Parts: sequence; C-alpha cells; structure tokens
Amino acid sequence: MAPVTPAELSDPETSLATCQRKLQHFHPRAEPYDIVLYDSYVVNQRVAAEFRQGNVILAGDAAHLNSPIGAMGMNSGLHDAFNLARNLLHVLNGEADEGAFDLYVRQRRHVAVTHVQAATIANKKNMEQRDPETRRKYRDDMKRAAEDPVLAKKFLMRTSLIDSLRDAATIA
Repeated sequence: MAPVTPAELSDPETSLATCQRKLQHFHPRAEPYDIVLYDSYVVNQRVAAEFRQGNVILAGDAAHLNSPIGAMGMNSGLHDAFNLARNLLHVLNGEADEGAFDLYVRQRRHVAVTHVQAATIANKKNMEQRDPETRRKYRDDMKRAAEDPVLAKKFLMRTSLIDSLRDAATIA
C-alpha cells in the first residue's frame, strides 16, 4: 500500500506507471516489478453513530471503517462478532435480557473509537509523514521496541487489540 495524490489518481492511463514508480521508490531494483494486480481507493475512517437500532445490530465493517494499514479492521470485526455472539447466546438462553446488546454497543463502539480509529489514523499519518526527522524518530522508536522485550510485548498487545479487549471488559 502506498499513498497517492489526487493528481496521480486522476489519470487511469498512468496508474501502472505510478505503481511502478512507488515500488521502485520503496525498494529500487534494476528490473521493473511484475505488477499483476493493482487498484486505488479512498480510505475512509468512520464509526457509526449508533451500533444498534431495535433488532438491528451493527458489527465489523458495517459498524466501523478504517484504513487497512495495521490490519486492524478484520481483527476488530472478529472481536465484534465474538462479543455479539456471546451476548446473543446469553439472551437466547434466557441468561440475560436485551440489555446485553446495549453492553455490546457500549464496549465495541468504545473500542472502535478509542483503539481502532486512533491506531489506524496514527498509522496513516506515519505512512504519509514527509518530515525526515519525524520519520527517523518513528523508525528509531520501532527499532527500540523490536529490541526490548517489554516494549515489544506492549506494542504487540496494543496492535493485536488484546489491550482493547481488556479495556472493553471494564465497561459495564
């Protein structure tokens, strides 16, 4: 994935050349890349204002859209599905009333805004960053996290959304 400018998107005739240029910029090599498939799209960052209206409950991409950078969309969608299925079973088995669905909404909307959106917006900003000093600091921070087991675990717990599950569990 690579960001493109509106001008680069405006001419479909140059799309393949734009892809080749971006790949060569990222990892230069003597021969051109064999580009089998390419596409462009506009990234949307959105969270539905309401996750539930009566018997309709939103989960995954229906509830929240985010940049695919960082791979949090599918992960958070699976967490939504697991949480909703658990609450649905409690209601169907008579162990809880429909308030369980409102708990799902409170927990998963909080996670979508506080964890997923915040992280994917930060990832996108890092990818688009042009200031060399800011880029160097980000790379240094990532390298430091990779070399330090405590920082590496903290990074993985955040990016895998395990921290978000623990945070959601505190919401009643």
